[in-house]
Amino acid sequence: MSKSRFPYFVAKRYFLSQRNIKSIPLMLLVLVVQMTFGLIIFLGKAIGVLFTFSPKKIRKTYKGMAEQFIKQNFIQTLSNIAMVGVGFGTAALVIVLSLFNGMERTLTGMFNRHNPELKIESNVGKSFPYEWTLRNKIEEVEGVEAITEVIEDKVLILYNNKQKVVTMKGVSENFATQTQIDTTVVLGTNNLYNNDTRYALVGSGVYQELGLRLRDSMYPLQFWYPKRKGKASLNPEKAFNKKIIQAGGVFVAEPQFDQSTVIVPIKFANSLLNYGQLRTGLEIKVKEGFKATTVKNNLMEVLGDNFIIKTRPEQQSQVLRALKIEKFFTYGTFALILGIASFNVFFALAMLSIEKNHDMNILKSMGATDGMIKRIFIYEGGLVALSGANFGLISGYLFCFAQEKFQWISTGANNGILDAYPVETRWQDFLVICLTVSAITIFASIIPARNAAKNARR
Repeated sequence: MSKSRFPYFVAKRYFLSQRNIKSIPLMLLVLVVQMTFGLIIFLGKAIGVLFTFSPKKIRKTYKGMAEQFIKQNFIQTLSNIAMVGVGFGTAALVIVLSLFNGMERTLTGMFNRHNPELKIESNVGKSFPYEWTLRNKIEEVEGVEAITEVIEDKVLILYNNKQKVVTMKGVSENFATQTQIDTTVVLGTNNLYNNDTRYALVGSGVYQELGLRLRDSMYPLQFWYPKRKGKASLNPEKAFNKKIIQAGGVFVAEPQFDQSTVIVPIKFANSLLNYGQLRTGLEIKVKEGFKATTVKNNLMEVLGDNFIIKTRPEQQSQVLRALKIEKFFTYGTFALILGIASFNVFFALAMLSIEKNHDMNILKSMGATDGMIKRIFIYEGGLVALSGANFGLISGYLFCFAQEKFQWISTGANNGILDAYPVETRWQDFLVICLTVSAITIFASIIPARNAAKNARR
């Protein structure tokens, strides 16, 4: 056996010598004695039976057996507690990080329902002229399947003596075929055009706040917007443009979007805002088989620095960044808890170094170096932590699998969007957790290993 592997086999022997299959009944018996010894004595004293009528010899024998069990298995019990502590800390890390992954997946899915694959906006100002030359440049880029024109601005809407400031989004006719908005419509239809009649799609929050009725020709939605040109006037009829349209459908995509958005045909929006050939944005649908990032880079080469092009993650970068920051700090908090739990590993190794001091002296006399003895106890701590980490990783994964499969822990919202807590396990998290447990364990094992080598010199 090589000297480099000798410390590992000694540590493995110490770790497994107290955990073989034959010792399981004895371990259970010791555990029962440890848990019930104090209770038995208390009850015995209370009823005056155990120490009053029991023979002295039986009482002394039982007490000696219990003390011997506790003495012989104290370090084993302490190391078991260390393994359980590391296991629960690891499982908690797996569950919490998987919960953040599930939230990120859910939010991304909700945003993707109404966000385009690519969005083009002006780098200077709110709008830009959209002419046939610009359209041809974009259409010639490889990977571009379709272009949706967008005019977006804040407007005031009135309905049945109720009013609300919303974001009006005027879109061209191909909008419904390019997005997943049809999957979000819960009332009415997603059609913005029906013969010669135009309709608006309203968010569920707007629908509830105004108490709308769909296709209400008697009380249509009134859209008000300040006139872009002309002299200022105190008369609202002269200072504002006013247009009416019926609500044709209600969508539920994402709470913030639902609370403030109304989608209308682009011709209706243009007649209200008087934008003419100006557009506030262009939404690009990418051809199947092309990556959005690749098409984005190609568009940037064609359009130059006058435009900003965003992919779906970049359109909601602030929300996703905040979620990642919260995930990082939560990871740090639970890693700290795991570090506190590793104190049990420290104490178990410290007690083991005292108990095995005679064995260390024998190894020293056989030529073992201080470094070899240190590695023995570091390996011992690694085995204890590795066993607990494996238990925690498996337990955490099974918990997340059951939650994703059966959704047995509900959010209590019952809104059809997020009925149960979402979870998603990722191998990157498992790798980070394993590295964290390893680092904490090595740090907790250094001092006991150093003390064991120092005591072996005496």
